[in-house]
Amino acid sequence: MELECVVGIGERSFAACAAITREGLVLREVSGQPLIINYAELADFRLLDYQVVLHTRHGEVRLSKMGRETEHFHEKLWQAYNQRCEEALFIQSKPSFEGEGLCSYVEQDISCQGIAKVLMYDDCLCIYPHDPNARRIPLCFSMPPIMGDYQLSFCLDTGDEYRVSKLGHHTQDVFDEFSRHRAEIVGQWEAAHRDLVRSLSARLGDDAVRYDMMKGMSGSVVEGIFSLNTDGFWFALLHDGKAAVEMVTGEHTATYLYHYELADDVFEHRLRHALESVALHREVIFADLSETPLYQMAVQRSYHLQYLRAHHAGRIIHTAAWEKQLRSFFSR
Repeated sequence: MELECVVGIGERSFAACAAITREGLVLREVSGQPLIINYAELADFRLLDYQVVLHTRHGEVRLSKMGRETEHFHEKLWQAYNQRCEEALFIQSKPSFEGEGLCSYVEQDISCQGIAKVLMYDDCLCIYPHDPNARRIPLCFSMPPIMGDYQLSFCLDTGDEYRVSKLGHHTQDVFDEFSRHRAEIVGQWEAAHRDLVRSLSARLGDDAVRYDMMKGMSGSVVEGIFSLNTDGFWFALLHDGKAAVEMVTGEHTATYLYHYELADDVFEHRLRHALESVALHREVIFADLSETPLYQMAVQRSYHLQYLRAHHAGRIIHTAAWEKQLRSFFSR
């Protein structure tokens, strides 16, 4: 969508054409270079007094003089922003429900509340506000939902809790959809992990040497899958605030190292959530994302990814020195 408007930045204003694109908002002045605002740069955007007000990393940008199209433009911007969020959250299916309501959540000691779009997918429920606080609620880690007084509550195995209200007569529909999909996904998720344990020796391939070596060290070795849509899986050695994570994906990867201050079982929960959320997009976990806005958006919307990135302690390449380097890491 493109629309003529007046752009205000600080004390400066100028006529421009505002274009909503897949990756961001492009403001083209009659003369001069276009101003491109990537969705990863948006801290918030609001419809205020017939203006669309954008809060970016670099300051406030105001779009005005759009007439009757102002509200429509804001809604289209929100829609495009959410579609990009959908990509950043690596959603693979089409939504079976789309609505809007009042959403809130409490994750650890952080709480958030506001109006958001609510979308139900095959394997998750997503809430999309017009800021970086979007969240993906994975069904494989969720408890049965609770409904009461036109409000839905969803709790994860981490203790994080999410609430959705003001969905009107759609409340029952979302409850039923979530319950049905959750029962299917949880059953499939548990069956996939049982199958992984049964077939682990055959599936390890060349990684069997590294797995056996980890099993012989102090600590606990845990295994898990990334998603139900891939044969890839991972295993990790956890011991006294240190972890070594191996990803078995058919590619020549490395062993990823972590230092953490949590109990090993708590870190394991975060690891499972983080790896499920990115599937095989492992770059999100360790790479420099300064040139990858989409992956920046993914990290903004998951505290599990934020934690893993903050506690990444390096990598060990699969060379002849691998075992020596791994033992050195755990002995320090």
